[in-house]
Amino acid sequence: MYPENENYLELASTLSSRLTDSRKFLPIFSIDWFGLLKKLEGVEGEYGILAPISTYKKLLAQIRDKGKPFFIDSGVFENKASAWYQQLHCEFNNGRWVREPRLACEQILRCRVKDYLDRCDQFSPNYVFAPDIFGEPLLSLYLARLSWEEYERRSRSYVLIGVVQVGAVLYNWSQKAVPVLDSFAPHYDSPKSFLAPLISAYRDIGYEYIALGGLLKPDNTMPTGLRFGLSTEELDELLTWSRPEFVLGGLALTRLEVLKKHSVWADSTNWLWWDARYDAKRFGNRNALQEVIG
Repeated sequence: MYPENENYLELASTLSSRLTDSRKFLPIFSIDWFGLLKKLEGVEGEYGILAPISTYKKLLAQIRDKGKPFFIDSGVFENKASAWYQQLHCEFNNGRWVREPRLACEQILRCRVKDYLDRCDQFSPNYVFAPDIFGEPLLSLYLARLSWEEYERRSRSYVLIGVVQVGAVLYNWSQKAVPVLDSFAPHYDSPKSFLAPLISAYRDIGYEYIALGGLLKPDNTMPTGLRFGLSTEELDELLTWSRPEFVLGGLALTRLEVLKKHSVWADSTNWLWWDARYDAKRFGNRNALQEVIG
């Protein structure tokens, strides 16, 4: 082997090692008002901050100035009666006008995606989540493609993260209790058989960073009205084969071990309630925020 080849292999090995080491667990705290940002002032260590683009411009600027990894999303949990991806369709049917919201045409969607990405440019975030539709995996893939095309049209200062809507598939998949003659083999009749190609489609578009979304379920007992729908064991299994960079809504004290095991980033909207004032039994003798960061 020639010396230059040895040097090349050594350099390649070093770069590969650095890339592997650079990906590690990172807790992300979701905020949408100034009080939450102030609550993070005494927290030490590495963490990121996520905020919706719809929040106050002054707050977005203050988050940027903190120097932490800064994430912006489009706010997928908005009022579906006036969702950004819909337009009012009017049709004269059976002697009367019928008006109903439908998926907007491609031209309108491109304009809205472009407007969103351009607004994100104003605040110099590190990462931006591509727009998606909660509970709609295939429509979200369609929007992810449009978003990537608009993202690539010019140089931008942030990385675009693709959001794969996996929750609707995992929670609503129905399997036959007793196989019949025309049934698929077990491997092909499972959520994984649908989601694995879906995730690959995002990679093929060009996304280097992928987030698993749609994993929150309605729950009136939770402060935010939502809860993470997977058990620790189910999340471990999902991360083992899906290999994402981010789990939306996945950050929790009970899931830290699994998140660290798979070196993924995860955010929480419930972190405000990790406080003795709200749950003295769990948090009376611990600093949960610092515990998460380590």
